[in-house]
Amino acid sequence: MSQAQIITIGHELLRGEIVDTNAAYLAHELRKLGFTVSSIHTLPDDKTTASNLLERLLPEQGIIMCTGGLGGTRDDITRQMISAVLRRRLVVDEAGEEHLRRWYVSKGRRFDETDRMQAAFPEGGMLLPNEAGLAFGFYVRDGQRHIFALPGVPGEMKSMFTRSVLPQLDKTDLVPKAQSYEVLNFIDISEYTLDRIVDEIIGNYTGIEYGTRSSDGLIRVRLESVEEGLEDCLVAIENRLGENVLCRGERNLEDVVGELLREKGRTLSVAESCSGGLLSKLITDVPGSSDYFMGGVVSYGNEIKKTMLGVEGKTLAKYGAVSENTAREMAVGVMKRFCSDTALGITGIAGPGGGSPNKPVGTVCICLAARDGTVQVETNRYLGDRKTVRMRSANKALSMLFRYLKGEQ
Repeated sequence: MSQAQIITIGHELLRGEIVDTNAAYLAHELRKLGFTVSSIHTLPDDKTTASNLLERLLPEQGIIMCTGGLGGTRDDITRQMISAVLRRRLVVDEAGEEHLRRWYVSKGRRFDETDRMQAAFPEGGMLLPNEAGLAFGFYVRDGQRHIFALPGVPGEMKSMFTRSVLPQLDKTDLVPKAQSYEVLNFIDISEYTLDRIVDEIIGNYTGIEYGTRSSDGLIRVRLESVEEGLEDCLVAIENRLGENVLCRGERNLEDVVGELLREKGRTLSVAESCSGGLLSKLITDVPGSSDYFMGGVVSYGNEIKKTMLGVEGKTLAKYGAVSENTAREMAVGVMKRFCSDTALGITGIAGPGGGSPNKPVGTVCICLAARDGTVQVETNRYLGDRKTVRMRSANKALSMLFRYLKGEQ
């Protein structure tokens, strides 16, 4: 029984008001366990419509993960919907009810029947505790179907999955045969080229499946197998594509660069124009980044480039704000101002306007400078919207720094 299905519930998902991160998380975690996620569905907060859809969607066997609709508001219908489809009455857990009652009383709020039903589950099932919130989840088995209902709040859902769902899966012996998998991360290579090289290498091994995912200049390749030989395949890929390999595992570029900076005892500062502080954000998203990140300047205006970073007025006049010369002076200037060992400078045209025939939208100049006299400057032209151009610019700057730090070894 290695099939799994994910069902998310909520009008806000169908209207596009929020992104369904719950389904992505569950699919990823279930895949890691060895399950095949056969489908993902989103149902509305309408009991009749959702129940009719669920009646048709429920497979004869497998794992079904439902998220959302477990609270105490009018549109929280998951308990009623699943109990109706399974033709089982709802049972209220007494201990759970008392826990809820005490909480409501402590807040000075009235405790009514709707609130009480947050401790209910279909007969024959069991309540799943919520250690990160209020509404309980539940698990119920119906023949060869194993249904888990989890909260829609992402933090609560993840907590319940880890603390309650995983132990229950182990207890009922539902987890498939162990499957080996690994993720390889690549930079500075096209997905088209990478896919063909990886496919050629994997052709020399049996039982290995893979998939690629590209995001803003970074490519992740997931390889998995139930047979031996995965490690040998990974080493073969790394040897063939060594200069493009970032790392193994579910890690981000900024994590890897931060680790290298810390290992080498180097510090970093940044000067940003078109990226608008995004590079600084990525760097400081990493816990402990204060060990190596000195600070940055968002120099959107030319006057700030001159006064804060020391960019020459004649440079701006002759070459313009978007130029390799300006990027170089930005990087060198911020390195001096923050007394850092390395620095990155980004200037460009993120769009949608501001481009010209000579410098179209998406033109970005990036410079890496270092105390040892290293100065590397690149001009790139990125396709996509404003957000994409900014993200690709920040990632490219980090990949330049990664290559420089790796080259020191």
